[in-house]
Amino acid sequence: MLIEKRTHARPRAEASRPKLDEQLPEFEPGDDSTAWLRCVESDTTVELLDRWMTGFRRYHPEVRIDRFVGGSTSAGPALTGEWADLGLIARELLPREERPFVDKFGYRPERIAVAGGSYRTIGYTDAIAVFVHPDNPLDSLSLPQLAAIYGEIPPPGHEPIVTWGQLGLEGEWAGERIRPWGTKPENGFEHFLRERVLRNGRYRSGIAVRETVRPLPSAVAEDRYAIGYAGVGYLTPTVKALALAADDCGPHLSPSMDNVATHRYPLSRLIYLFLNRKPGGQIPPGLRQFVRYVLSYEGQQAVLDEGIFMPLPAEIVSRELGRLH
Repeated sequence: MLIEKRTHARPRAEASRPKLDEQLPEFEPGDDSTAWLRCVESDTTVELLDRWMTGFRRYHPEVRIDRFVGGSTSAGPALTGEWADLGLIARELLPREERPFVDKFGYRPERIAVAGGSYRTIGYTDAIAVFVHPDNPLDSLSLPQLAAIYGEIPPPGHEPIVTWGQLGLEGEWAGERIRPWGTKPENGFEHFLRERVLRNGRYRSGIAVRETVRPLPSAVAEDRYAIGYAGVGYLTPTVKALALAADDCGPHLSPSMDNVATHRYPLSRLIYLFLNRKPGGQIPPGLRQFVRYVLSYEGQQAVLDEGIFMPLPAEIVSRELGRLH
């Protein structure tokens, strides 16, 4: 059964697609997995879940899956209210969505990555780019450097970075203050950066903010000393995207299709299944089998065929399968 509340029109699929990782595991059907699974999902994942359900039922036709398409904000209330067994969400849960669950149960929802975000499709969890004015000589940053620009407390081994000279720029740039732009909390973009870059720390004061990332490329394009972030889909020729490295040792990689698909680019994104699992508890057999299918070669082929989200590399799949035990 599908109860649908759709707000996204399906966009055009990417013209080029990555190759599927040949090291992905084959799906091995288990014993009878009779179950009734109730799923609340993002309105951007409808086609993807259709493909997963069709493929899974070839092996386990006895499993019933009912769906409610209510958007990413529906997952937290649905899991907290116990009227859904899983949430398929095209981003991380925001703190305000997760907090009622933690208050009720005393632990956080289980989070399992099941696909990569899109490359540059707006509204479909596109990878995040960090950009500067095109006159800026800077070409690359590490995530610790980015944290020292945006964070209230810099990471170990770094001091707060407030001028372009601290990043090695010379001449007229050396003494100019960095003017960072961002979005107001809480939304998916700033929360992802807070989690991935600031390690759940706080943003520093003085960041110029807007409600969404859409105006940020224009804002940076009008200010030679600014820096900002947005989804790759929002980039314009008026700004310069920086190559990024996960740590100070590199390598620094551009937000290209290949680097995003393989997750070598450090601000590639993921979409998740969330479920209620007590610490040390078991995932119900029917749900566990479904997740195993999603993370199999066949399940990730469905992601590739869907045309917008990215299949996962085998390394991430292996890590996520380890969460099922």
